[in-house]
Formats: sequence, C-alpha cells, structure tokens
Amino acid sequence: MKKVILSISAMLFVGAASYAQPGPSAGANSSLVGQLGTSQNALVHQIGTAQSSKIKQTVNNNDAFVYQGVNPGQIMGSGVNISTKNMADIDQKGNDNRAFISQNNWDNKATQKQVGDRNDATIWQDETGFSYPALKGHDTATQTQTGKDNKATIDQGTSGNNPLPVVGTFPMMNPLSSAVPVNPHGDNVAVQTQTGNFNLAYTSQGGLRNDSKISQNSTSQAASASARNEANHYQYGNDNIAETTQLGFKNRDNILQEGNWNKSYTNQNGFSSGNMNAVSQQGSYNVSNVTQSN
Repeated sequence: MKKVILSISAMLFVGAASYAQPGPSAGANSSLVGQLGTSQNALVHQIGTAQSSKIKQTVNNNDAFVYQGVNPGQIMGSGVNISTKNMADIDQKGNDNRAFISQNNWDNKATQKQVGDRNDATIWQDETGFSYPALKGHDTATQTQTGKDNKATIDQGTSGNNPLPVVGTFPMMNPLSSAVPVNPHGDNVAVQTQTGNFNLAYTSQGGLRNDSKISQNSTSQAASASARNEANHYQYGNDNIAETTQLGFKNRDNILQEGNWNKSYTNQNGFSSGNMNAVSQQGSYNVSNVTQSN
C-alpha cells in the first residue's frame, strides 16, 4: 500500500487529509516534501501567485503530483484560479516512478529529474475555456531523465491535445483536421534531455514564439528499430522553433509544425546510424534543417 502525503499551503499531512485551500489573496505558499522508501505518494495543490513546491523521492514505485492553479483541462472561469510565477520541482531516484506537474499557462516554471528505469514524467502548462488577455504564456518546462524505458511529456498551451496528432506520430500529417488549440499562449520554452536507451520524449506547444529542445543520447547500439530513442515535437502557431539532437543508433525524430515562419533543426550525428527523421511543416515561410551522419 502506498503512503500518501498531501501538502497544501506549506503544511504537511501524513495519511488521508483534507484542508481548505486559502484563496489567491492569502499570499505566497511553499511546500517541501521528502520521502525515502518504496510506494510513496505525494500530492501538492496550490492556487495563487509565487507559490513554490519541491518533492524529492528515493527508491522505487513512487508517485508525485503538483497542481498549481486549475487542473488539466479545467475551465478558468473569467480569471478565477489564475496562478502565475509559480515554481514546481520533482526529483526522483529509482525505478517505476511517476512525476506530474500541472500549471496555468502564465509565467510558471516546472522542473522534473528522474534517475532510473521505466519512469514517467509529465508537465502540463495549460488551461482551456475563456480567453484572458493577461495570460501570455512565458512558461518554462525542463525534464531530465537518465536510464532506459523512460517517457517525458510536455504540454504548453495546446489545450490538452498532447498527444492527439497521430498518423503514426505524425509523419507527413497533412491535412491536420483535429488538435487545434483553444486560446493558445506562446513564448514558452520546453527542454527535454534523456540519456539511455528505449526512451520517448514528446513536446506539444501552441501559440507564438515557442521553443522546443529535445536531446537524446543512447548508451549502446540498438539491436532493432524498436530499441531506439524517439523524439516528437508538435507546434501550432507562428515563429516556433523545434530542435532535436540525437546521438546513437536507430533513433527516430518526428516534427509537426502548423503555421508560418516556423523552423526545425535536427542533428543525428556522431557515432550514429540507421536514424530516421520526418518533418511536416504546414504553412508559409518555414525552414527545415536536417543533419545526419554515420
């Protein structure tokens, strides 16, 4: 049975707990959770401005969840529950761990670090519903994973569309009739770094002037096409940049950009062979640059 820690407003509760969250006017809150052991569970829920949350878990089969602002896909409601300038950090060491951070799409920062195998990390900087002029994006999401069979996912301003664009994720997807973001806000930055084999990274961004960077480094030669790392970028809007750097064997890079003046850069270089790159750009004045060597 998992041990549960629920943290709200800088207070720690062990076991089942319920606490009324003060509103945004109550001031900045901070939460720090540290867990050592197997099958732990940490949950933090904060609403307001300049909140901070840090969770550190060691050993296997742990879950960490941070919610700052509205929940994923929840309607904002004319400015209620807007949370900005928040920081969330999750650090996990061990295998079979899960990290999840949900933040409004407005000047927030999220960081996740996992060392081990079969881990899952998700950062959701998003919300749906009403258009709100003050929401300008400017979120930063950073994920770092070391090990094998890991998965990293970032959604910034695409209204939960990640990972909706399919067609085998998403080679030459044209036309795209679904996955149109609701009121996307841009100027976001997503950085994903994975070291090891059989890893998957996926970034989904909506709006203007977003930057998505994925770096994957295999530690040994892949034996088959399924034994490779995979990078996926989906960007909806204008002036976006997608960058992929992959070192190793039989890696796969997929980029889908919808809009104008977008740029994609792929570098599958070094001691590499058998790699594949697929770029689909739908719009005008786009640029794609692919470098491959073996």
